[in-house]
Amino acid sequence: MPWRLVPCGRGQLFLVVLGLLLLLLGEVHHGSGARTASLPRLLPAEVRTLRRIAQKMGILRWNFSVDPCNSGGNGGFGGTVNCDCSFYNHTFCHVTNITLEGQNFTGELPPDFAEFPNLLQLDLSRSLLHGGVPDQWARMKLQGLSLMGNNLSGPFPIALTKITTLTNLSIEGNNFYGPIPSDIGHLMQMEKLILSANEFSGPLPAALARLTNLTDLRISGNNFSGRVPVFLGKLKKLGKLQIEGSLLEGPIPSEFSKLINLYDLRISDLRGRGSVFPDLRELVSMKTIILRNCSINGSIPSYIGNMDNLKHLDLSFNKLTGEIPASFANMGHVDHIYLTGNSLTGSIPDWILKRNKIADISFNNFTMGSSGPTQCVPGSVNMVESYSPEMSSLTNVESCLKRNFPCGSSNGKYRYSLNINCGDKEVTINGTKYETDVEPKGASLLYQSPGSNWAFSSTGNFMDNNINDDSYIATSASKLTVPNSELYAKARLSPLSLTYYGLCMHNGSYTVKLHFAEIVFTNDSTYCSLGKRRFNVFIQGRMVLEDFDIEQSAGGAAKAVIKTFTANVTNHTLEIHFYWAGRGTTGIPKRGYYGPLISAISVVPNFEVPLAVEPPQIGGSKKLSRISKAFLVAMPILAMCAALFVGIYWIKWRRKNSMHKDLRAFDLQTGSFTLRQIKVATRNFDAANKIGEGGFGSVYKVSHHH
Repeated sequence: MPWRLVPCGRGQLFLVVLGLLLLLLGEVHHGSGARTASLPRLLPAEVRTLRRIAQKMGILRWNFSVDPCNSGGNGGFGGTVNCDCSFYNHTFCHVTNITLEGQNFTGELPPDFAEFPNLLQLDLSRSLLHGGVPDQWARMKLQGLSLMGNNLSGPFPIALTKITTLTNLSIEGNNFYGPIPSDIGHLMQMEKLILSANEFSGPLPAALARLTNLTDLRISGNNFSGRVPVFLGKLKKLGKLQIEGSLLEGPIPSEFSKLINLYDLRISDLRGRGSVFPDLRELVSMKTIILRNCSINGSIPSYIGNMDNLKHLDLSFNKLTGEIPASFANMGHVDHIYLTGNSLTGSIPDWILKRNKIADISFNNFTMGSSGPTQCVPGSVNMVESYSPEMSSLTNVESCLKRNFPCGSSNGKYRYSLNINCGDKEVTINGTKYETDVEPKGASLLYQSPGSNWAFSSTGNFMDNNINDDSYIATSASKLTVPNSELYAKARLSPLSLTYYGLCMHNGSYTVKLHFAEIVFTNDSTYCSLGKRRFNVFIQGRMVLEDFDIEQSAGGAAKAVIKTFTANVTNHTLEIHFYWAGRGTTGIPKRGYYGPLISAISVVPNFEVPLAVEPPQIGGSKKLSRISKAFLVAMPILAMCAALFVGIYWIKWRRKNSMHKDLRAFDLQTGSFTLRQIKVATRNFDAANKIGEGGFGSVYKVSHHH
C-alpha cells in the first residue's frame, strides 16, 4: 500500500521491527535472480544510493528484496519511489520521484540524493530533519522540492539557488534566517515559491522581479524590513500572493492592480503609514481577498460587491469609513465577510440581518437609523460594539451593540471576580468555581454566559483546511500531568480575533491571570512538535503580549504557564482581546492549525471587598461565601455583647454619680492630696496628732499651713 503520513504521537516499535526484517530479507535476496527477467531494473548504482539514504535517514520500511521500480505502489517501497524505465531499450530504470512526506525522519539531509541524475521531484516534508541543505545538492536537476515542516536552519541555502531547473520550491515552516540572497534571481523557471514561517529578515531582494514565471508566492510569517516592494507588481502571472505578518511596511503598491491573474491575495498587519484601498477592479478572478490590519483608509469600493467568484473577504481592523456599499447585497455567494474593527458608518443594511452565511461587522460606528437592530440577534452575524458612541444613551438598544459593551442592568450590584474554564465544562479548583465555556462555534459569534456576567466575541475561520465546520475548541491528545490539569485539558481557539468581556464589574484595580498550555502541538519525536503558535494579547486596549509563544514561555508543549497582569476597570467592563497577526506556522501538523489559544481566565480584585456585599451568583469564591455567612451568623451575638457592655457601664456610672450627690448633701470639702502634702500636714504622722483608729487604719488631725 502507498505510505501515508505517520499519525503524530503513535508508537513506532512495530514499524522498526518490521523494517529491520525487511532490510535483512533484502540483503539475502538482492541479486538472487528471483526477478522476472523481462522487467526493467533500477540501475545497481541507484539501488546502492537508496540503501545509503535508508541507513542515514532511518527508513526502515523500504524492502530491498524487490526492485524499487517494480513494486507497483504496493511492494516494499509503497509508492514512495517512482522511476522512468525508458532507458537502455527499457532494460534499466532511473529514479525520478521520491516522496517521503510525514514520516518523522531524523538526522540531516543526506548528500546522496544528488547521486540520482534523473531525480525530478523530492518531497521530504513534515519530518524532524535538521541542519542545512548539502552543497552537493547544487548539481541536482530537480523540478520540485519540498522541505516544508522540518527543523532545518541556517541562512538561505545557496545550493538551492543553483538548482536552476526548479519550478516548485517549499521550505515553509523551518528555522532559516537572514536575508534572502539576490542569487534567488537565478531560479527563473520558478512557478511556486513558498518561504513562509521562517525567520528571514532584511528587505526583499529586487532579484525576485526576475522570477516572471511565478504563479504562487508566499512569504508570510517572516521578519522582513522595508516596504512592500513595488516590483512585485511586475510578476504578471501571479495567481496567489500571500504576505501576512511579515513585518513589512505599507502602503500597498498601486502596481498590484496590474496583477490581473490574481485569485488569492492575502496581505496583513503592515507596519508604517497607511494606504488607500488598492485598485482591484480588473482582478475579476478573485476568490480570496484578505487585506487585514493594513491601515487602509477611505471607503470600500463598490466593485468588490460585483466580484462573482469571490468566496472570502476580510477587510478587518483597518480604518475604513463610509457606508457598506449597496452592491454588497449581491454577495450571497460569498461564504465569509469580515468587516470587523473599522469606522464604518450609516445604518446596518437589512440584507446583513437576513444573511445565512458568515458576516462580522462588530466594532464599527454604525447608527440605528429608522429600522436598525436593537438586539444582538443570534446566528451567523456578529454585531457586538457595532454602534457608534452616540448610540450609547439609547435605552431601547441592548448593551452588546454599544461601544465598550457597558453594564446593562446591575441594580447597583457589581461583581468582584471572574473565572472561566475556556473551552471546557465547569470545574472547581482550590475552592474557586471556573464557569463552563463549551460553545462550539466561533466564525462570527457573540456568546453571553447564562449569568450574563461575561461574554466573548469570536471572529474568523481557519483557512485552507478544507473543512466547512471548523472546531473552535482544542482537546489535548494525551493526559496532562500539570497541576490543576482540569483547566488545561481543553482550550478555546481562534483563527483571527477573540475578545472576552467581564461584565458589570466593580470599578477598580484587578489582577488578571491568563492560563495557557499548548495542547495541539506535541512534546514528542514527531513533526507535530514543530508547530509554532504566535499571537498578541490586549487587556483594556493595551498590548500586554506580542508574538506570544506558549511553548517557549512554558518550556514545552503540554506544560502550563500563567501570565499575570494588572488591569483597571473604569466603566464596569473588562476586555481581554486575543489577536492573530499572521505569525507562526499554519501547516503543522496540517493546514489550519494556528491562532490564539486560551485555557482559562481568572480575575480577582486588588482591593478589599465589602463583606456585606452579596457574593457573585456565578463564578464566586466559596471561601468568600463561607466568610460572609459566618459574619451574618455572628452579627446578632456581637450586638448582644455590645448592648450588655453598655448596660453595665451605665449602671456603674449611675451608682458613682449617686454617691457624689450624697457627699455634696453634707457640704463636705473634698479633694485630692499627694503623700508629701499629707506627711507635712500630720508632721510625718506624729503620734501627738493621732486622734483614733478607723476601719482602714489610724486617723490623724492635720494642721493647715498658709
